[in-house]
Amino acid sequence: MSSASLRADIKNLLAEAATLAGSPSSDLIYVVKSTTTGGGPLGGGTTTEVTTLLPNAMFKGYDAKLFNGTILAGDRMLVCDNVTAIKQGDTIKQGSVFYIVVNVDIKAPTSDVLAYMPQVRLK
Repeated sequence: MSSASLRADIKNLLAEAATLAGSPSSDLIYVVKSTTTGGGPLGGGTTTEVTTLLPNAMFKGYDAKLFNGTILAGDRMLVCDNVTAIKQGDTIKQGSVFYIVVNVDIKAPTSDVLAYMPQVRLK
């Protein structure tokens, strides 16, 4: 099985799971990426934000026994396909709730990314 077919399977399974678990009125999940250009060490510059829909993304909770110094109560895991890269520091938006990406587990058994599983925390 090629990585392309694995990526397609993951995308299809996440889409199916989102359809089964969600509803037509469910809030969609977006990643918000901020970029600052210009300015200097004391600040300034212009910040632009790009908001991208994550159509094949779902939140998952952590088991309480995993709470420690890096996983805190209230943290959630986002499971999403490889279409949009997720990086530490990105903002995840669902409805009026914003999360900050504190860690990203990239599922890539080879150089091809299959899925991103970021740990997010309320912003």
